Amino acid sequence: MSGWYLGDTQKKVSRLEKSLTMSKKEINRIDTLCRISRGEETIERAAQMLGISERQMYRVVKRYRESGEAGLCHALRGRASNQRIAPEVCTAAMRLFRERYSDYGPTLFAEKLDEHHQITVSRHTVTRWMKKEHLYIPQRLRRRHRRKRERRSGIGELIQLDGSIHDWFEGRGPSCCLLVMMDDASSRHYLHFADTESTESVLTCMRGYVERYGLPSAIYRSWRCIL
Repeated sequence: MSGWYLGDTQKKVSRLEKSLTMSKKEINRIDTLCRISRGEETIERAAQMLGISERQMYRVVKRYRESGEAGLCHALRGRASNQRIAPEVCTAAMRLFRERYSDYGPTLFAEKLDEHHQITVSRHTVTRWMKKEHLYIPQRLRRRHRRKRERRSGIGELIQLDGSIHDWFEGRGPSCCLLVMMDDASSRHYLHFADTESTESVLTCMRGYVERYGLPSAIYRSWRCIL
């Protein structure tokens, strides 16, 4: 046991910082192994604290006995991941995007790569490639923001006019058109029923409004209203 005794944690960590780059998780494991070696902690409780199984905890202890501090570092530290996609694949995919799929989004483009070009990558990988090449703009950034129009401050400055054909009398009469004129500042309404939404009915509605409330400065009408 004496050969495996870890000694003081801080001294070990200080020496490691000079030769190895370790993650916080790996340094926490050294501290836990120190407590195990001093009999202050059991394998079972240490595994629970580190969030690993007892079997894996025994493997960590064994690896430290055999390789020292370096045995706690990830085996791929400083090396390319086994899951890494070759740069040539990314280059080929981006060339295809520019030449044939420039109007496609990442999801559909990834499907076309798999279906027609035998390049199987995830949508997230394609998105990352496209962002790196400045070929992808998220949908929410593409949409132009529409500012809400401020309401007019004075009554009569603007009147909105629209009509709607509906069974307003719920079967007690024929369907007809309800023309509505609304003051933009005060939301004051003027209603007029007509057989159809025609030039004559719209002008009749406007005449009724003017006779009751006076001539407005401007009228905004729906494109469906015929004048």
